[in-house]
Amino acid sequence: IDVRLRIRYFLLSYMRRMEHQGYYPTFDDIILSIMPLLKNGVTPEEQTILGVLEKLASRSDDDRWKLMPDDQLKLF
Repeated sequence: IDVRLRIRYFLLSYMRRMEHQGYYPTFDDIILSIMPLLKNGVTPEEQTILGVLEKLASRSDDDRWKLMPDDQLKLF
């Protein structure tokens, strides 16, 4: 499975869970949570994860990430 697809899957899952809990994670929180899930196979660099994250979420002024509305995600 393509590494970007795996990253997208784990990012969406994590970000939706955090949104449900009312928490908007920092990039470090995201890396610490999904990196262990990506160890089977090729381990991506943080820049690759950041590239996928920028397509799924928007960064706030305090460096926290929030998922874009679902209708915007369908474009990717």
